[in-house]
Amino acid sequence: MTSGAGSAGGADGAAGVDSADGAAGVDSADSAAGADSESPGDRAQPAGPASASPPGARPSGRGMLAPTMLGWVWLPILLVSLSHYVTSSEVAWVHDVLRRLYYLPIIIAAAHSGLRGGLSAALIVSLTYLPHAFGHMGHLMHMDPADTLHKALEIVLYNVVGVVAGVLSDREQRRRAELEAALVEQQRLQTQLVRAGKLSALGELVAGVAHEIKNPLHALKGTAEIVDAVIPKDAEERRLWELHRAELERLERVSERFSSFARPSVPELTRTDLREVGRSVTELVMADAKKRNVRVKLEVPGAAVMVLGDRDQLIQVVFNIVLNAFRAVGSEGGRVEVCVRSGKQAEIVIENDGPEISDADLERLFDPFHVGPGGGSGLGLSISSRIVEQHSGTLTAENAGLAVRFTVGLPLAAT
Repeated sequence: MTSGAGSAGGADGAAGVDSADGAAGVDSADSAAGADSESPGDRAQPAGPASASPPGARPSGRGMLAPTMLGWVWLPILLVSLSHYVTSSEVAWVHDVLRRLYYLPIIIAAAHSGLRGGLSAALIVSLTYLPHAFGHMGHLMHMDPADTLHKALEIVLYNVVGVVAGVLSDREQRRRAELEAALVEQQRLQTQLVRAGKLSALGELVAGVAHEIKNPLHALKGTAEIVDAVIPKDAEERRLWELHRAELERLERVSERFSSFARPSVPELTRTDLREVGRSVTELVMADAKKRNVRVKLEVPGAAVMVLGDRDQLIQVVFNIVLNAFRAVGSEGGRVEVCVRSGKQAEIVIENDGPEISDADLERLFDPFHVGPGGGSGLGLSISSRIVEQHSGTLTAENAGLAVRFTVGLPLAAT
């Protein structure tokens, strides 16, 4: 599970990590410190696999010269206009039919491209029909035999129909986009509820297991302290005894992790600046980053990004994600970027340039005890997810940005 969290590959030649603001080991883009920075709005924003489109935006391929528009709008307008011009004025009923046929490409253009398409088609129709309706070019073309008032009203109707159909089409497109967004949000909430239920049930099980482990473990540790004084330092059995004590300590750490997952402490909510959380984490991982040949870059805005949260727990969340990145990178090094930004919500975004997470791992990424190739206990991201949920926030992962992106979203604190 934790392997995908921080995969980052490809060393950039940094033997450790560089400093831009005096904090050795961290490449910082802190605008408050006067260094060059990327504002949150300048960064490539995630929207699933691609950049987000504005609500109600029409899909690509719906331009005025798209194949559909050429085949179903502009070509029919051309054919109807040519038919008008070559049809004798004595056949009035044919001209009546041809005038009505103009409405079809106008409506199709509106359905395809909204108000812009409907109005454009109506204007083109009006311009192509005007010479036929009111012009006299002798034998070069025939004039529409209808009376002037009817022809003028027809031109007005072309434009009215184009505008009305275009407005209705745009409105329908916006409603469809809203429904799609609501469906995505509903699916996200359902996924969170299912995951929360699984974590709650698993938490109760893990709590019982941790409790049962701790009771004999305390007895074993107490006995070990007594026996330790009995075994001489130079005895042959001493090495095995040290191994025995080390395994007891490891078992105690595992038990503590189980307890942390089963019953995460209640957060002490205070006004916390997420920029300080980002700075603290980058300082904590500095030594490990140098050892692993990983370049760490911190980006924070000039203004404070305030949330109501437990500072220590939020540091733990970001720290877990960054360490997972280092663990998956291995010894080849790479890049990890930590960005704090503010918009509709406060966010800490952690990206790395390593291998992307497989779809199977993405689905189970926050499940307890899901251990990927990077190793670990399989509890780091599960605990982080529960902490973020206690802060009424979200923790998401996707293949985006440098390669893998984790986003911690939290409600902004009231000013």
